[in-house]
Amino acid sequence: MDREKFKAHGEVRAQFLEAKGILFIDLVGPFNLEFMQKYEGVVGLERERIDQPCWGSLVNVHGLALAPMEATISGQAIVAKATSTGLIATAIVLHESEGKALQKIFWSRVYASSQLPYKYFDATEEAEAWLSDKLFISTQACKIDQRARVKE
Repeated sequence: MDREKFKAHGEVRAQFLEAKGILFIDLVGPFNLEFMQKYEGVVGLERERIDQPCWGSLVNVHGLALAPMEATISGQAIVAKATSTGLIATAIVLHESEGKALQKIFWSRVYASSQLPYKYFDATEEAEAWLSDKLFISTQACKIDQRARVKE
């Protein structure tokens, strides 16, 4: 039986701030499987513009950010692709108090297949501070690694 194609449910915006080394992603849920294509179209395009060896993502989630299991698998592939291009950590801010425990289960499944550090926050400022610390440590490690390669 052929499955009908549905319109993507959910909204997504993305902007990379080079000075901070952070890709800010704003989501409004709930999502469906078709949303994952929309997400990758918007966020993937912004990721392609990043010209830094280490960067972080800060995901602001509004609404009930749940999706079907198939979307989780797509999300895992998206995370794997992002880490291969320099993503070092993700901070997730769940702005909706309703269903927060369920939302954490969904997001944890997306990141569980990776070694990517991620953490949940109640406020964007806390998330950005945590991400900035992770970026500082990774950037220092990248500089040390680059100096070692130059000496070889």
